[in-house]
Amino acid sequence: ERDGVTRMARADGDDRGDGFPFGGSRGARSYDAAIARLATTISGKKRADPGAMSWEAQFAQLDAYVARLGLRAGMDGLRVIHVAGTKGKGSTCAFVERVLREHGVRTGLFTSPHLLDARERFRIDGEPIDEATFARHFWWMYDELEAKCGDLGIPAYFRFLTLLGLRIFSEEGAEACVLEVGLGGRLDATNVVRAPVVCGITSLGMDHVDILGDTIGKIATEKAGIMKPNVPAFTAPQPPEAMASLKRRAEEVAIPLNVSKSIDEYEDAENIEIGLAGPHQRINAGLAVTLCRNWANATGAPWAADAEAAFAKNILPPLFRVGLARTVWPGRSQVMSDPDYENLTFYLDGAHTIESMRHSAEWFASTSRAANEHNIMLFNCMDDRKAGDLLEPVAEVFAANPQCAIETAIFSPPDSSTAGLSPSASDKATAWQEKCARVWDDVATKHQGSLARRPQSAVFTNHDQKGLVIPSLTQALTLIRRRAVEVAPARVNVLVTGSLYLVGDCLRHLKRLV
Repeated sequence: ERDGVTRMARADGDDRGDGFPFGGSRGARSYDAAIARLATTISGKKRADPGAMSWEAQFAQLDAYVARLGLRAGMDGLRVIHVAGTKGKGSTCAFVERVLREHGVRTGLFTSPHLLDARERFRIDGEPIDEATFARHFWWMYDELEAKCGDLGIPAYFRFLTLLGLRIFSEEGAEACVLEVGLGGRLDATNVVRAPVVCGITSLGMDHVDILGDTIGKIATEKAGIMKPNVPAFTAPQPPEAMASLKRRAEEVAIPLNVSKSIDEYEDAENIEIGLAGPHQRINAGLAVTLCRNWANATGAPWAADAEAAFAKNILPPLFRVGLARTVWPGRSQVMSDPDYENLTFYLDGAHTIESMRHSAEWFASTSRAANEHNIMLFNCMDDRKAGDLLEPVAEVFAANPQCAIETAIFSPPDSSTAGLSPSASDKATAWQEKCARVWDDVATKHQGSLARRPQSAVFTNHDQKGLVIPSLTQALTLIRRRAVEVAPARVNVLVTGSLYLVGDCLRHLKRLV
């Protein structure tokens, strides 16, 4: 998410003289007004921009906000499970939250980014907070910032939401608070929490190298920054270089670092169902079980003793099994039928690393396919990514699985992005999507068999192009639906992958979240 600081300078036309940038009626305390006000915290600055406040300085400033807003006591009372990682940290948090909820624990879950609505970032007992609750806490935060933090500036978007989330969970009585790190760990806003109950590191890989470092060891060092003295730490299996960095940090804070086991290492593993598809999710589920187990023991949960009795026999306790099976996580390994076209199915899986793109393609390939079905890929990624690195594993998987070969790959910008919170269906500049499409042409040609022979079509007429650029998501979905009509009753399967913004906007068009 964008960083930088939106300064509390007087806005044009605002004559209140209080040094705050937000004009307009002070009486406008609605949810919509709060979202509009929140959008002003997206500065568009990047860490490398001249004059931008350093990441270290912004993180150090968080303690001042916490102190002036009086948040520390409430934060320290939260019984936090803190999760960092490159891949699967959101899924792991979702598993943790659901397992705890099955045990009757009142949960607070903080994740990012959101798909449809900012309230998704703040879940109480698995549900996004309602608009009234969001507005009430947002305007409390706004008033306190105005009164006490005028010299600091308002925190940028993610830092603002992190502080807001911690306030919400404290005030709403969350008994367990599950925090997903936004970026990195050491200097992430969620690391303002001083004493979590337990912390976990999911699978690590190469991502955000311009910020976190250009080796997996450097990236692991940043992720390991959430480790703290006297706080148990657990990790998924890691590459040797990453593990060495994690162990180094664990030694610095004098704690043991333990590797969690996969779900498949428990008795009766073949009958343990999890709600998220893919073999990698069984690793995430294993880490989630370990985190829940240690949280229960550390907090004296009434069900901890019975759970330990089962774990002593290498048996996954019943409510752990139920929680894992009932876990859902929108936009990740999510299958949705089009509400208006019965032969059209969307497979939505946000992915932003080489490994996660491979997992996404493998998941799509693992679903059953009839010989006469039509497969389409809808893709976008941020322009700071290397499109070839992301698309190559997809082409490899499709070439090895001819039943899911793609007849058309569509490249379209999402309606929304980090540049703003309000979606727009208007056509956008597509130079980046053109580049992605030509990269796809190259990798698809390299991996023969990744493309299906497309019969004559009145919908897709670009017979000489493997990648099709469509300037808006609305138009892309219209074309896909026209294709479904054209080939009916044969099925059309659409893998929507890459950017979570694209996945979220598809969900918006489909008018459903889960």
